[in-house]
Amino acid sequence: MAINFNNRWVVITGASSGIGKALAECFAREGAHLILGSLPGEKHILENIRDNLQKQHAIQIVTIYQDFADPDGAVKFYDQCKKLQKQIYCLVNNAGIMAYGYFHELSHKQQKTLININLMAYFSLMRLFIEDMIQQEEGVIINISSVSAFQPTPHHAVYGAVKAFVQSLSEAVDQECRGTGISVHTINPSYTDTPLLKKNNFPNKIWWYRISGLAKPEDIARKAIKAVKQGKRLYVPGVMNALIHLFLPRLLPRKLSNAIAHIVLRQER
Repeated sequence: MAINFNNRWVVITGASSGIGKALAECFAREGAHLILGSLPGEKHILENIRDNLQKQHAIQIVTIYQDFADPDGAVKFYDQCKKLQKQIYCLVNNAGIMAYGYFHELSHKQQKTLININLMAYFSLMRLFIEDMIQQEEGVIINISSVSAFQPTPHHAVYGAVKAFVQSLSEAVDQECRGTGISVHTINPSYTDTPLLKKNNFPNKIWWYRISGLAKPEDIARKAIKAVKQGKRLYVPGVMNALIHLFLPRLLPRKLSNAIAHIVLRQER
């Protein structure tokens, strides 16, 4: 199944910064038309991105503003997309937040909000858009996941657990869709220099940075689109990251793997 984004409509959530913004730029270079989503409070930022991309590329761009912390936010976002009467070829689930700290210290509200944004919105938008894609007999879903999907992540436990959910769901749905013209992909970067890591008590440095450093969102986006076009259903950018997160957890005893994660994911003092 050849994947070609030229002159196709692509939906990207969380497009005002970080990987989402970088993906918008990459898809624009591919010749895709874009529906870009962000928080209502980021309207001026997203409009600047829209205007700049339209000046550089002969594409159409629509912006939609919705907060996925609202339990009905994803459905409202989908309904706004449907009103545009565009045939959506690709959905990119990218919007997300981070909460760093001990599970018992982070508030229930904060962690529930993370689940609404990072899990329920992904699930809802996948379910809503994929039905349309099945009817049109083609479509691509790209879920921006994380290497956190492959092992527990102490100090941001709910974040890692949610990514594990998204990973399992993506792989299962992709298998169900074989032969339908629909493919589901996950992009699993390690820590990336985005606003996600500058909010909600995430420390400036954790021990893991000594091993992996911080990736650039532009590099992640460029590699992600290339991997999807090559048909890769799961893609971890970087050979070292793939080795550490895909293979080592299978070799190490679970207890040891969890203990190592607890050490390397703590704040460096």
